[in-house]
Amino acid sequence: MSAEPSLAPQAPSFRLLLIEDSAIAASVVQGHLDAGPWRRAELAHVETLAAGLARVGEGWDVVLLDLCLPDGEGLEVVERVREVDPHVPIVVLTGHDDVRLAERALGATVQDYLVKRRIDPDTLWRSIRYAVSRQQLVTQLARTVAEARENEANLHQLIARSADGVIVLDMGGKVLFANPAADALLGGGRLAPGRECPVALRAGETTLELGGHTAIIDVRWVDFEWQGRAARMAHLRDVTGRRRAEELRLRLERSERLAAVGQLAAGVAHEINNPLAYVVANLELLARELRRLADGGVATEHLAQPLADARHGAARVMNIVRDLGVFARTEANEAIGPTDVNAAIESALSIAHTQIRHRARVMRELAPVSRVGGTDGRLTQVFVNLLINAAQSIPEGHAAENVIEVRTREQGADVVAEIVDSGCGVPEEHMGRLFEPFFTTKRAGEGTGLGLAICRSIVESCGGSIGVSSTVGVGTCVRVRLPVWASAEPAARPAAAHDEGSPRRARILIVDDEPLILRALGGVLGASHEVVCVGSGVHAQRALRLDARFDVVLCDIAMQEGTGDELYAWIEAELPALAGRVLFMTGGGASDAGRRFLAAHEGRVLEKPIEPAELLRRVGALLSRRTSEPASAMG
Repeated sequence: MSAEPSLAPQAPSFRLLLIEDSAIAASVVQGHLDAGPWRRAELAHVETLAAGLARVGEGWDVVLLDLCLPDGEGLEVVERVREVDPHVPIVVLTGHDDVRLAERALGATVQDYLVKRRIDPDTLWRSIRYAVSRQQLVTQLARTVAEARENEANLHQLIARSADGVIVLDMGGKVLFANPAADALLGGGRLAPGRECPVALRAGETTLELGGHTAIIDVRWVDFEWQGRAARMAHLRDVTGRRRAEELRLRLERSERLAAVGQLAAGVAHEINNPLAYVVANLELLARELRRLADGGVATEHLAQPLADARHGAARVMNIVRDLGVFARTEANEAIGPTDVNAAIESALSIAHTQIRHRARVMRELAPVSRVGGTDGRLTQVFVNLLINAAQSIPEGHAAENVIEVRTREQGADVVAEIVDSGCGVPEEHMGRLFEPFFTTKRAGEGTGLGLAICRSIVESCGGSIGVSSTVGVGTCVRVRLPVWASAEPAARPAAAHDEGSPRRARILIVDDEPLILRALGGVLGASHEVVCVGSGVHAQRALRLDARFDVVLCDIAMQEGTGDELYAWIEAELPALAGRVLFMTGGGASDAGRRFLAAHEGRVLEKPIEPAELLRRVGALLSRRTSEPASAMG
């Protein structure tokens, strides 16, 4: 329902002077003004410029002015009115639809230009209201400027006491004024009036080297008038602390994301490792069966290559999953210990392979080097970042023409690792900022500017250093130096599986909740030993209560009913003589307690998927070390 007319808000009343020689046009204007009952205006009409000039000074809100009068024409009439009252708002009413004339009129301080035949009530009222509003703004602005000038001394005092820096420069760059905060911020005594500003200040945040330390300054420029002359004022705020806090927050957020990714990777690795375990074991069984058939005269040559390809593919999946598992273990509080740099680089190369393969060839020169202080996961993270940076400096599509060299060597008390690429190189002006957080030369969306900063943080936490040398158009070398771990020996290459002889036939208990793993591992070990398989820790306890005469217990850690560490605790309490014969298996899905348990029993852990030769070797080694025990000791 519409509101009662009497309840409508009262509009302001405007006093209008119409200078118009046409009585018809004046009547139309009056009609437009009367079109809305809630609009109010007092209109005075004169027909000549002379009559209008006589009344212009009476304090009108708006003068409605025709440009074609008996005693004046064109912009001359505007100038004549301005001579009488420089401030009264003028709205031109004309019959000439002339764009150029309109532009000239508006440039001559006319508030609006209306063509008579196009005027309607809304257009006229809107023009009147806007003209009044503009004039009010101009008046207020003039008053404000006058007040600002009157209070200039107080303003100077406030600026002088401000905690933020303020510098006023003339248009030639010489200092007119600098408050104490600016002088302290940019180096005492260097901002004397009449001297050039000693620091180039770009608008926005800029990093400056001041007095031996790096500061991040937020700079805002304003053009204004200073003591009657054109000048520029810079407002300076030291945001170093705030940016460092933000950097710390972002690094914490990134660490949390990496932790979440690590948890996800561990879960995915566990889900892959379990089926991969029985794939690998069954491939070994197939290979064994083919050898038996071939020894019996059956033609198996056509199956040898497909089987070899399948075993090669399974081995590649094993290596990738293991490398991802290492990369996922990048906890900041992980204890630093002796770490194999070459192994970390190999893991990083495996992870970064897809980034590199279409851009460059990889050349390895990994010398046998001592172990260094670090952690597998965090050093792998460093080399992944460096390898991806190297790859991204090389465009895709010309891998045969480009190379990424990975080198290690021992130099004095350090192990030196170098990543050298044939990419685009780094401009000289960027070299000093490469390790600054958030600085990046990559395009938007391709990098956060945190990669190298994180690398430096990790390397320095290990007691090492990282540096970069580069030539534009030639390439870049990143050099990582890490101190040799005290009393460390050169990292030994993984020992090849070897036959330790035919161990005696033993009784082995395999505990795993994956039936296919039980079947596969049982097949691998069953050819040489007596094997009993159970599907949980609970079932293992039942089996051991009935018969504890086992030479080896091969137990998974993460199971649905009774975990491996719970089973081991039960064996230690109930069958202590058997505790030294337990080997543990893990596919990467252990709980926090399970991971701590595995770390405490590191020498007795088999990572899934377990290579059959390695499984046989570990079981054989355990049996060969075992001394004869009286049957009564078995409980």
